[in-house]
Amino acid sequence: MNIRQIEAFHAFMETGSVTHAGERLGISQPAVSKLLKGFGESCGFKLFMRSNGRLVPTLEARLVAAEVEKLIAGTERIERVAAAVRNREWGQVTIAALPALASRYLPRALSPFLAEQRDLRLTLQSRASPRIAELVMAQQVDIGLSILPFDHPDVTAEAVIRFDLMCFLPAQHPLAEKSTIGVEDLRNESFISLERDDCSLMTIDRAFQMRGVQKRNRIEVPMSETACSFVANGIGVSILPPFVGMDYPPDQLVRRPLLPKTSMDIWLLTSSRRPLSLAAQQLTEFIHTALASFQQPSPASSPEQ
Repeated sequence: MNIRQIEAFHAFMETGSVTHAGERLGISQPAVSKLLKGFGESCGFKLFMRSNGRLVPTLEARLVAAEVEKLIAGTERIERVAAAVRNREWGQVTIAALPALASRYLPRALSPFLAEQRDLRLTLQSRASPRIAELVMAQQVDIGLSILPFDHPDVTAEAVIRFDLMCFLPAQHPLAEKSTIGVEDLRNESFISLERDDCSLMTIDRAFQMRGVQKRNRIEVPMSETACSFVANGIGVSILPPFVGMDYPPDQLVRRPLLPKTSMDIWLLTSSRRPLSLAAQQLTEFIHTALASFQQPSPASSPEQ
């Protein structure tokens, strides 16, 4: 018994004709008859009777046909899955990203992609940058998005973009009338700060120290989006990545370029020991496109001092 015999039997049972079965399979009528004969011999019992010159399936043939139907359906499912994998439309991808990206921006940015790839399963985790590198190294996630590079032979780190941190202000704040905000302008402002273990905090504090400005931390929060919420409600100001707080209307929250420019990088981390699936490769391409609008003109240059 072989798959070609099974295909011929299935085609005959569906069409009721050796001629039509041959047309479906793209083979001659004698070839179909030969395959049906071989299939019957493999089964060990009579599959057909002749009536008025036509082959009529026996009861046993109909019992076998029900199982063959399941087999063919499974084969067609395998073909569809293979085509989806080939076309990068099927698979499972796990992303670990810094909270500033994972909380709102990535769900918003990736939704059009996921709407088209309905068979793709995505797991999105929000993790601190040091933990992201550990997860990639342990091959527990496929893609990591971190603001820290990671120098390890088991991890490939690619700088995706360099972005400038921005000053976030309540829309009615007096400083909102300015086109740019200097660190000196924030000398007496209530500041919404991220937690002390946040990787961006050192960069922000250094900008204040370089200008001799004492930062007046009023509230400390774990996530950039939480800081945006406090700013939008008029509690204070903050310095955050440009891709957070995008759901707030301009009459509630405004963002202004910060001087001196204070830049950070986003690194895309993948395992160097396990190649990305086709679906994950396509997803990384989409992530590059989604973040491209925040790219600064000279990603190789150092932040302005």
